[in-house]
Order: sequence, then structure tokens, then C-alpha cells
Amino acid sequence: MEQKLSRNPAAFVVVLASFAWNIALLIGVVLNAGFAHTRAAGGQYTEFPSGIRVLYVFQLALVIYEVWIFKLIFHTIRVKPSWLPKFFFAISIVGVLLNALSKSAHERINVIPAAIITWAFWYYGIKKGK
Repeated sequence: MEQKLSRNPAAFVVVLASFAWNIALLIGVVLNAGFAHTRAAGGQYTEFPSGIRVLYVFQLALVIYEVWIFKLIFHTIRVKPSWLPKFFFAISIVGVLLNALSKSAHERINVIPAAIITWAFWYYGIKKGK
């Protein structure tokens, strides 16, 4: 009883859980929550400056849009513009690199969900799109 990965609900849930962690962390920064201090923006703040919090509001909106686009490509619904999955794949790579290079060990853990999201956009958005 072999399931195709392209329609595997477990893969969908794992990617959504990765997005959920990302969204929780972004909300934590926006609200200046203590748990986010060591897990975002290099782990260097005990209180996030207003500029970073505003930037993270925009990043939160982008990630919510990414979730919507991922849902569409997972269910093989055409995405317009067609280059959007490639764009999200590219910015996800940047996210993985930034998290991996962080001075904060807690922030480096974010590489795991970021890598899962990156894989999802590559596998479902680029590889399956060919």
C-alpha cells in the first residue's frame, strides 16, 4: 500500500506545522514576547525595536500568503503568476541561510522548519510543476 508523496497528507501536515512555528515566532516578535527574543533577529534583543517589529508584521503577511500558495500547489491548483513558487523557494533558501548563520543557538534551530518549507516549495512548486 504505497502512497504517492505528491498527495501525502503527512507531508502536508509537516509543512503546515513548520509554517505554524514560523507564524508563531513572527507573532512573538511583533508582540515582543519573551520566547522570541533568543529565536529571532539574531537572538540579540531583550526587547525588539519598533522597526524590527514593523518589519516582522510585513514578513508575517508574506508568510501567511506563502501558506495560501503552498496549499494551492499542494492540491495542484494553478498558481498565478506561475513564477511565485520559484520566488518563495528562493526566499526560503535565504531564510535557511540566515537562520543557519545566526549567533543564537535557539535561532539556528529554526533551520529545520525553514528547510522543510524550502523543500516543499521545491518539490511541490518547482519539481512537480515540470
